[in-house]
Amino acid sequence: MSTRRLLWLIGCTTLVLWGAGAARAQSGRAGTPSELISALKVGQWVKIEGTAANAATVPCTQAKMLTGDFLDGDWQISADVRRVDAAKGTFQVFTMPCKLADGCAFKSKNNPGFKSLAQLKPGMYVNVEGTFLRDGTLLAQKVGDKADELEEKPDHKGLVRLRGRIDKLNTTSQTVTVMGITFQVNSRTQAKSVIR
Repeated sequence: MSTRRLLWLIGCTTLVLWGAGAARAQSGRAGTPSELISALKVGQWVKIEGTAANAATVPCTQAKMLTGDFLDGDWQISADVRRVDAAKGTFQVFTMPCKLADGCAFKSKNNPGFKSLAQLKPGMYVNVEGTFLRDGTLLAQKVGDKADELEEKPDHKGLVRLRGRIDKLNTTSQTVTVMGITFQVNSRTQAKSVIR
């Protein structure tokens, strides 16, 4: 076989394998934790979650790369409320300081009286959507009481779930930081929609 024909066959095989890999990646298949870390980039939007312990770093149970156009108000955290200061109009969800935007909407399936910061209590599991500010505060546009989620899925107690852009990425230590909260990717992390 001539060298030219051999190179042509190698080129075709490489193209077919690359195409199959790209199709598999775009199909939303689950990737390995190492594929996830190598695919992530600072500034990439992700949905990431893990069960919080008392440690500074959250063990990551699941991460998904997000594509599409996101707006300033698309940041999100779901976790336990740790502190509320009604006088200042501030509260803390996990380690995230939050303050209310003008016209912030409150909602709850189980508690129709959940209409203001006065009903927000430490220990409640909530979902907060809003704008992540440069000072590290989440400006809350929506606060949702997620007590119904804990009733249906008690294992979600202590779960921290974020949607936002990656602030920092350390491929050596396999950590991903979103909104100042660091997640540790490990062998149990489920990586979804890995796109190379």
